[in-house]
Amino acid sequence: MARKLERRTLSKSISITNQLTGEAFGELINITTEGLMIISDEDIETGSIFQLVLNLAEPIDDEMSIELGADCLWCRKVENLTRFWSGFQIIDASEKAVQQIEALIDSFGE
Repeated sequence: MARKLERRTLSKSISITNQLTGEAFGELINITTEGLMIISDEDIETGSIFQLVLNLAEPIDDEMSIELGADCLWCRKVENLTRFWSGFQIIDASEKAVQQIEALIDSFGE
């Protein structure tokens, strides 16, 4: 499946939490309103669906986080490291979350 939007790398570090467990999930590498790529310490099973929280360094629309549902499309081990790259399709995001992602890209996109 071809990506419609170019993912944007951000100049700010954004940690991601698993909303259901409250545990650290990974770090955001790049994002669009349709998907994101993260780096994590764990191998993530392809086809797994997660409720994720993007923990913002600065508020966007008076919020310090963005909540969304995402489906893991792929996961690969980072060469020479014990970490993993994973690509996700955003499958559940409120209108506000989409606006926050757009503002995040506008503010910190490279």
